[in-house]
Amino acid sequence: MLRGPLSALILLNTLHFLYFHRHLRGARWRARQWLCATACMALALAVAPVFAQSEEKTLRLQALGQERELLTTELDQYQKTLEILKSGETPPEQSANPAVRKLAEEVVHLKERLIAIARQEVTLLQQQIVEARQRQQAVASARQASGAASEIDTSAAGVAPTQRAMESKPLRLSSVDYTQAHEAEKVERLHQLLETYHAEVQEASRTLPTDEELARREAARRDAERRSRIPFSADKVRLSGSEGSSALAIISERLSDPRIAESRRDVALICVIKTRLFGELVGSENRSLKPVGKNHYVARVRLQPGDTTLGIQGSQWTLRLPANGSGRDFLLTLYRPAQGSPVLHVFAVDELLALKQPHIPAWLPDDLNIRSRSG
Repeated sequence: MLRGPLSALILLNTLHFLYFHRHLRGARWRARQWLCATACMALALAVAPVFAQSEEKTLRLQALGQERELLTTELDQYQKTLEILKSGETPPEQSANPAVRKLAEEVVHLKERLIAIARQEVTLLQQQIVEARQRQQAVASARQASGAASEIDTSAAGVAPTQRAMESKPLRLSSVDYTQAHEAEKVERLHQLLETYHAEVQEASRTLPTDEELARREAARRDAERRSRIPFSADKVRLSGSEGSSALAIISERLSDPRIAESRRDVALICVIKTRLFGELVGSENRSLKPVGKNHYVARVRLQPGDTTLGIQGSQWTLRLPANGSGRDFLLTLYRPAQGSPVLHVFAVDELLALKQPHIPAWLPDDLNIRSRSG
């Protein structure tokens, strides 16, 4: 045992070293605890809202998935019934059987609802993919903060950081998160489903009228019922204004008759117009007749004085306008029934509009620019 001033000095230095080392370790320990607490708090604040949103979207996705499965089952039943009822290769939208056409309309409505649901699912799944990436980033940030705290701890314990890191290395691989890959696969399947339904709905829309067109037909039908029709011959081509109003009323009734089959509305017919005056050809042009449903076509054309020949799909009609007159706008209406001869009517637009209460149906295309003066 040392005695004297030297031993006292050594003892004093030892006490100082122990005191400062203890306080230094305490400060590092407190710093490590603060870093760990900060990292945990940051992780909780970053991940908690994301998890809450993800859970809400998951519940919404489950509800949409169940609704889609029910609609798909109902769609399968409708399609099986259509396979039983339809005859030949005629599309169900063009069937002469009203029940088949009604089923075809319901099938289109179901597909439109399925398209809307699939779109919502795609949106939610894409949002969940983004949230999964945010969770991964939050976890990575927390691990970095935890690693920094571990380095402080190893320094306080007098162990090299690299040696401590090797000792604390996990013995097994962390579990792999397959959420993004799984949801991306679901998004791809839904996109394929959307493409299929879109193509089928577009094909059906070329025949089936839209809700707006049906509403216009119904309004025209009610208007036609309120009017007394002037009898005229279906074989008569050139009509007066009042006869033209009656012809439009008859077309309105046909468009609203469920017994008459629908027809393609995406194929226009070409009308070849040739006008001769005093035996000389003075005009020749081709005009398109726009389909309005159930084998009816309309067009607004300007005809010149003289003998005019109208040729459509192998059929031909002739009408004569006074040679001393001038060119006028006429409305052409063509009816080509599935069985029977086509019927063409031509009447002047100004004569139709001159009537006190002409029947100008709502189903007439807007680009014809034919509206009553009161409207």
